[in-house]
Amino acid sequence: MKSNIVTSFSAGLLLATTACGIMYFSNKGEATNAQTENKKTEETAVAKTPTIDEMKTLLASSGYVVQTKEEIDKKDAATEDEWKKKVAEAEESAKKANSDNKDNDGKIVYRTMITVTNGMTSIDVGRALKSGKIIKESAFDFSRKVDKKGVAEYLKPGTYEVDSNMETDKIISTIFKKR
Repeated sequence: MKSNIVTSFSAGLLLATTACGIMYFSNKGEATNAQTENKKTEETAVAKTPTIDEMKTLLASSGYVVQTKEEIDKKDAATEDEWKKKVAEAEESAKKANSDNKDNDGKIVYRTMITVTNGMTSIDVGRALKSGKIIKESAFDFSRKVDKKGVAEYLKPGTYEVDSNMETDKIISTIFKKR
């Protein structure tokens, strides 16, 4: 390398360093002032942060319901206990009704309301019926029966009541109605 190129490069570095030093030392007081202002703003924000009681009051006045986790857990436990009690009463009532009914020969009859939504297929309906103990065969077998009858395209959204006493053909005709 030639010496005048290295000398020019060194002179450029020296000039840039001098300019940066002048800017740093001339603005040092402004940087300290900015840091002081940031600290004051943070202290003001902390001082303006409402307490928990103030937040609850503010939210309640805005129409929100404010509950603690303990209050929610207590309500959930009470609701669950009520639900278990209702289920037990319903099971007892069903047992009594089944024992009074001589037509079913002691067989438990399951009744359910199946809700069909957009996009459901006959296999989805079969799964719901199987989980509700309405049909004994698999969801796939149910779907094949629907396909054999040629009514799969008549599945419409809605709510249908079916029970385990119904024949599979009756269930299919109830849910897959030609309208």
